[in-house]
Amino acid sequence: MKLIAAALGCLALTAQDAPGGEITVNPNRPSFANPATTTQRGVAELEFGLQRTLFPDATRTDYQPTLLKLGLTEDFELRLGWNGWQSNTDVDGHSEHGPSDPNLGFTWRFARQDAIGTDLAVSYAHKFPRASVEKGIGSGAADDTLVFLASKDFGKLHADFNLLETWVGQVDGPRIRQPGAALAFTHPLSGPWGIGAEVYAIGASDAGPRTVATLWNLSYQVSSRLVLDAGFDHGLNREAPRWNYFVGLTYGLGRFMKAPR
Repeated sequence: MKLIAAALGCLALTAQDAPGGEITVNPNRPSFANPATTTQRGVAELEFGLQRTLFPDATRTDYQPTLLKLGLTEDFELRLGWNGWQSNTDVDGHSEHGPSDPNLGFTWRFARQDAIGTDLAVSYAHKFPRASVEKGIGSGAADDTLVFLASKDFGKLHADFNLLETWVGQVDGPRIRQPGAALAFTHPLSGPWGIGAEVYAIGASDAGPRTVATLWNLSYQVSSRLVLDAGFDHGLNREAPRWNYFVGLTYGLGRFMKAPR
């Protein structure tokens, strides 16, 4: 934990605004919903967090949600993500550890708020089955997720709405369709502080029961290219994870192509 705190401190000291405020991050974390807006053109943006999930059966999972976003155009970004080194702990305290499944995808914004009053986008992600099935970390099969995203500002209040469909892979058998939806709101507080609230649901299917949860978080904007966050979400039905606790950041790593003139 001391090493993590030192790393966050270094980022806070070095993440000064670029000349003219050129790099401004577009945080997707920590909410389940994502915004329809995309990463700035030519900017590499990193999201990283620490998360612990507590389940109703007294088991838990610890992981590090990580996402690298590359803004290829003003409306299109590539996304490379994974959950880091995952640890599953049973009721007796025994843990299994290993790397999680990586995923690769994109987000394309096809309509803008300044033109039609709402940002609209589609997003796609493919999960590569690389995590250990024996340790219960991976499923051993690929998944694909397609998301429709809408974002709108109501004065200072920002809203994100997502509809998603996941095709859950099976080692033996056909894929299972699993729907989901999320509605998230964020609002600035005093100074660099902000607050977020969200409700999300994953539909019932052969891959699992219906789950509904609510999420709350605080954010702190250190600079235009570094935002810190912390919070929790809580299951609203019996089948949902009981609690999720998280802390993390969104950081603009820099430019990999020249800024548009």
